[in-house]
Amino acid sequence: MADTFKVGIVGAGIIGEVHARALEGVDNATVIAVAEPREGAGRKLAGKYDAAWYSSFTEMLADPAIDLVILGTPSGLHPEQTILAAQAGKHVITEKPMSITQDGATRMIEAADRAGVKLAVIFQNRLSRDVYRVRRAIEAGLIGTPVLGSASVFWHRGQDYYDANGGWRGTWALDGGGVLINQSIHTIDLLQWLLGGVTSVQAHIATLNHQIEAEDAASASVRFHSGAVGSILVTTAAAKDNPTRVEIIGTEGRVTIESNVVTHYEGRAELGDDLLSEADLVTVRDWTPGEAFGEGHRRQLRLIFDALAAGEEPPVPGREARKAVDVILGIYESARTGTRIDIAGTAPEGQS
Repeated sequence: MADTFKVGIVGAGIIGEVHARALEGVDNATVIAVAEPREGAGRKLAGKYDAAWYSSFTEMLADPAIDLVILGTPSGLHPEQTILAAQAGKHVITEKPMSITQDGATRMIEAADRAGVKLAVIFQNRLSRDVYRVRRAIEAGLIGTPVLGSASVFWHRGQDYYDANGGWRGTWALDGGGVLINQSIHTIDLLQWLLGGVTSVQAHIATLNHQIEAEDAASASVRFHSGAVGSILVTTAAAKDNPTRVEIIGTEGRVTIESNVVTHYEGRAELGDDLLSEADLVTVRDWTPGEAFGEGHRRQLRLIFDALAAGEEPPVPGREARKAVDVILGIYESARTGTRIDIAGTAPEGQS
């Protein structure tokens, strides 16, 4: 494979543009193609990067020069697009959520394995220096035994947000749900990742302030594999956007993370870079607090392409990324049935 990876972007909407801009800061990758059925949008984005425009995804996949595709498409399309790309011998990077069904996630992972290509999912919020410090502090026992963990996302989205771009947001078929699987998946992923996975959930969802199929408010009670318990509270019906928040209470301290920055810490030792390994420091080297939207994508894309060049697993591969999906689908099932739902797929490595 060439030193520079040739990239095809699928979807010329907002997130496709974010990826294209982010790749400008990635030395070993370049955009050479855009697949977008809307000719105006497709040609516009392709033109910015002197890339080819394709009206269909399958047509783009026939281009042998493309090494990797980035999926910036509605979530419900990710499984079939990933499978087709893998069959064509292309690596895949997809936006979150990787899938809106467990079967879809499984088929994506299996297709990449069969084809010998890599599947990576954008979860850039994991890759902040503060988040890594907290994970290592918990592993080192600096806040004692975790007993409580909570995640909250209190955001505002107007009806115009849901009506835009064909109205796919907030639908079950293409978005997979509402505030949980779209806006809150990053924060839910941080909570489950920091506390070692979720074993069960019990939940309620509601649609209170928007004309959409899915939920704009949700609450869930959570039990983690460690034995700790916690909660998830999320909405897009708040009066304004508030910082996302993850809080973990331990027997010897506590920590609060707001928008990926530690805003409160109590523990047995300082929350410093001495907790981080050399590999950790490489992972978080480009992070700055309060970074602009899109910078997180650039950081993760750099790491992904460096890993591909080295023949290594990229950060947040499919098997890891599906854990947040499994938790959220469990919340939906609990809300539907009114029962506690066990989550089998989020155990820490080495456990079932």
